[in-house]
Amino acid sequence: MGSRKNSVLKGRPGKAGQLLPRLRKLGLFGLADAKRLGVSQPTLSRWVAAGKVRRVSAGLYVHPDADISAEELEFAVACVKFGAESTIGGLTALYNYGLIEQVPRRVWVIVPENVKSSDPLYRCIRARTDPRIGVEHRGNFRITSLERTLVEAFRYSSKIGLRVALRATRTALAEKRTTLQKILRQAKALGLETFVERHWEALVPESEAV
Repeated sequence: MGSRKNSVLKGRPGKAGQLLPRLRKLGLFGLADAKRLGVSQPTLSRWVAAGKVRRVSAGLYVHPDADISAEELEFAVACVKFGAESTIGGLTALYNYGLIEQVPRRVWVIVPENVKSSDPLYRCIRARTDPRIGVEHRGNFRITSLERTLVEAFRYSSKIGLRVALRATRTALAEKRTTLQKILRQAKALGLETFVERHWEALVPESEAV
């Protein structure tokens, strides 16, 4: 009887075999996500210790074989850390769009005015602008659109650098990835048109200047 019971137990799929593939599909997940799938905190801790799950930040995990790149994971962690109204922006977004060559030392995140952080991994830009305008949702994270990224490069030129903002915008225009009209429309939607208009002459090609 005992041997039969043991053979039955050995034949049943283990909990890890059933649930780990489901965790892999989640990408980045928290304890609440794991619990919804039936994974307890002690079980999750054991899987982390065994290398079956990676702990990437306080309360955040990822399956080692999850379909998420290192960059996406970094961005996703930032968006979770700073809440639903946060978005990747600033120099990090400029680099993501290929408009600057140097990799930012920290992840730049646009956050609401009341959010503060001293975490050395992040450069938080507190903004009053609507967090829903000019934001692209890319599955695991949010990032400012090309136009919003350029507009905010001028808005925060004291932090980003005016030369960087001008060079990035001229590059995007020269490569026909956007237009001055689209940039200005985005600026007006954000209430930041004055920051772009003051540099208008430096952006308009001589052939188009009136």
